Amino acid sequence: MKKLCKRSISLTPSHLSVCVSSLENVKLFNSNLDVIDEAFEYLINQSSKGEKGQFFTPRYVIDMCVKMLNPQEDEYMIDSAAGSSGFPVHTIFHVWRQILEDEGLEVSHLFSLEEKPPRCKEYVEEKVFAIDFDEKAVRVARTLNLIAGDGQTNVLHLNTLDYELWDEVTQQEEWLSVYFNGFNRLKKLRPKGSPDYREFQFDILMANPPFAGDIKEPRMIARYDLAKKPNGKWETKVGRDILFIERNLDFLKPGGRMAIVLPQGRFNNSSDKNIRDFIAERCRILAVVGLHSNTFKPHTGTKTSVLLVQKWNDDPKIGALCPHQDDYNIFFATMQKSGKDNSGEKVYVKVSDDSGDLLLDKHNHWIVDHDLFNHDGLTEDGIAEAFIEFAKKENLSFFDLSPLSKGGAFDAVKYQQLMDRLEAVELTFNQIIEEDKNLRIDSEFMKKEYFIVNSKIKKHNCNLLCNLANKVSDGTHFTPIYTEIGVPFLSALNVKENYLDIKTSYQFISVNEHKFLYKRCNPESNDILLRKVGVGARWACVVPENIFEFSIFVSVALIKCKRSKINPYFLSTFINTFYGQKQLIRFNKGISQPDLHLEEIRKLIVPQFDYNFENLIEKIVRYSQNLREVSTSKYQQAEDSLLTELGLKDWQPTEESIAVKSFSESFLSSGRLDAEYYQPKYDEIEKQVKSYIRDVLIKDIKNGTTPEGVIQEFMSNKPKFVRVEAFNQSLEIDEEKLYSIEHKTLIKYKSISVDRDDVLVSMTGTIGNVAVYLIDALAIINQNIVKLTCNQSIINPYILALYIKSVGRSLLIRQQTGNVQPYVNITNFQKLIIPLLTQEIQSRILTYLEEASHQRNKSKQLLEIAKIGVEKAIETDEETATAWINQQLESLGVNLI
Repeated sequence: MKKLCKRSISLTPSHLSVCVSSLENVKLFNSNLDVIDEAFEYLINQSSKGEKGQFFTPRYVIDMCVKMLNPQEDEYMIDSAAGSSGFPVHTIFHVWRQILEDEGLEVSHLFSLEEKPPRCKEYVEEKVFAIDFDEKAVRVARTLNLIAGDGQTNVLHLNTLDYELWDEVTQQEEWLSVYFNGFNRLKKLRPKGSPDYREFQFDILMANPPFAGDIKEPRMIARYDLAKKPNGKWETKVGRDILFIERNLDFLKPGGRMAIVLPQGRFNNSSDKNIRDFIAERCRILAVVGLHSNTFKPHTGTKTSVLLVQKWNDDPKIGALCPHQDDYNIFFATMQKSGKDNSGEKVYVKVSDDSGDLLLDKHNHWIVDHDLFNHDGLTEDGIAEAFIEFAKKENLSFFDLSPLSKGGAFDAVKYQQLMDRLEAVELTFNQIIEEDKNLRIDSEFMKKEYFIVNSKIKKHNCNLLCNLANKVSDGTHFTPIYTEIGVPFLSALNVKENYLDIKTSYQFISVNEHKFLYKRCNPESNDILLRKVGVGARWACVVPENIFEFSIFVSVALIKCKRSKINPYFLSTFINTFYGQKQLIRFNKGISQPDLHLEEIRKLIVPQFDYNFENLIEKIVRYSQNLREVSTSKYQQAEDSLLTELGLKDWQPTEESIAVKSFSESFLSSGRLDAEYYQPKYDEIEKQVKSYIRDVLIKDIKNGTTPEGVIQEFMSNKPKFVRVEAFNQSLEIDEEKLYSIEHKTLIKYKSISVDRDDVLVSMTGTIGNVAVYLIDALAIINQNIVKLTCNQSIINPYILALYIKSVGRSLLIRQQTGNVQPYVNITNFQKLIIPLLTQEIQSRILTYLEEASHQRNKSKQLLEIAKIGVEKAIETDEETATAWINQQLESLGVNLI
């Protein structure tokens, strides 16, 4: 134990007895390693977790890697970024099981002090190594190895990347007193005659290197080929994980194999293609396994994948055979069961009897719910078992093909069943290049559904978008200088599903700036606009005729169709279908702010149908747009009617900006001394609303919160989480924009749940955005929303919402406080005056609102018919799709002629 601590500790017998009494009930041996992980992870500094991106790898991910690389007793293994030494410990357990089985001994809990055969100790002492640059992590790892029954810890405190300074570090007396024996063993694994510590002769390397921070020291950077620019000069800074890739491959002998956890961008960023080329030149890519985004929570939500490779080797005398091939099969899989919830808490397997009890393994430990591998025969086979069959089929060197071997010969039926059930595919290297010239190898890009989508489209006459368009471009990449008036400047927020929303607010730019931007990107009638940046669907719409001139931001792509080859309304509708959206989602780059590159948009595969079918789709879309205009008109009539009743129709606020108030009229009554609050225009509005009441609510005004574990997508089978972003311009909520929560979260936050007919109002940001909740789904609201439950005998919820949007918003803005992020608190919300309108007046206004809602919903139905019709044409044929469309139009009472 002395070698675990660099400092002497002086304890009196009385002090020692206190320590022992505190620890005597703590169980370490035979413990669940997940629990011990959490204890040791607590010991690692927060700075290591955040700034350096140093996160302990979950045990189930480690186990999957070990099962897939299948280390053997005669093989040397190292973890170059060891952390808590999870990969080495699980490699030890994997090989110990082989040894115990070989000697005919029962395999018990390996994490114990029970006596094991000498071969077990010899394996650990001679074959397993770990390195980490964080001294505290090394001490934790050495302790864990000791607890695991190692007793010989080849865990070394060294900077893996800066091997040039190893001689300097390893000559320090204090360092040698702890690490001397392990380092001597490590040195013996260098190639014969090696002058430094760059190359070693390991059979296996497994690591999860830090994926945050850059190396900026020129001396270190100059040691790595991956740090070179295409022109041969050195980069000024390089990501740590990039250098680890090269360093790790140098640790391996020819034929050696590696499993490494890397951030998603390394697998798909076009700027990282050189890294993927570097790997492909030196290795056979065995597999890519996409991990769930919750894997490293609560510390980070960074999306990661595991890359498994084997170094090329044509000479069996110097290592395992892995002969060079121009083309070969690669295994891709994506984790579907998360293993953790959104807050980072582990999710466990439940027994199958509907009791809700958690399933226990043979050591009475809970089993994490994932699909990476079969847990001791108690859960289903997973990704690891599928890869093992793949490895046997491919005759990979590290899986014995002998029928007498433990795993048996390749089982084609089992392999196919696993591949059908899991999110897994097998592709050739050349297929990957055909899919993407930048050699994307992220498993999510290779999901089965994408290939199914493409195959269905390709059954018809089809073409790439680049061949159907005269131009595919996007808006300005620079944020322009906005003006009070000028030319409209539209963004992705204005591009909706098959219609351009010019009711949503937008900025203005100067005429001169617009002319400059228009030279590069000039949206015109019948062009297509495509939302290309941000979270959510990649909606497209056609620029309507007789629209004002406008410019667009980089978040919008512009497609100028070749009208002789394709109908723009059909193309826009196709992009919005399942088949268009799946292709575009596949091409997304980035996590927090996904982006579609123009070169990817140009690769969209588009089916081409008969002129009459495409023309039918255009007629439906145009009819839908007409109904939307009718809806807008009816809504305006409702607002005009309300304003007329309030005496505010065509009312203009006074330009007078000076108000004289007594002390009692000002501060004593309102508590406010800011001049904005007392502007005469606000008093005028209240005077115009001749008859009003302040309290029309039957429940207290409440705002919400954002709980942990919000699911940032719409899920039909879960309660909803309402944000202001889901409000539309028609006083309603776009259901597909709602997020989701678990039922337990709804129960916990029942006090802020939403009832049907509640009026929801934004209290910060764009104050006064409003919607009526009419969705038949349980929900809670976030902290930026207040809910108002009306006394409907006094005012209808829709009338209240309309009043707030058209008049009350100004009065709420008067009550706002705060500079950076203005908001209206609950107390000030209660000061909002509500007009007293007769039921007859309210009924007249509601008639307009109901007609507006009816026409808007009918418009949405028509767009849905057009979209589904195109999908049916792809799945069957044009004739079948046309018959279905006509049936739907008839049921709606729509005659397109």
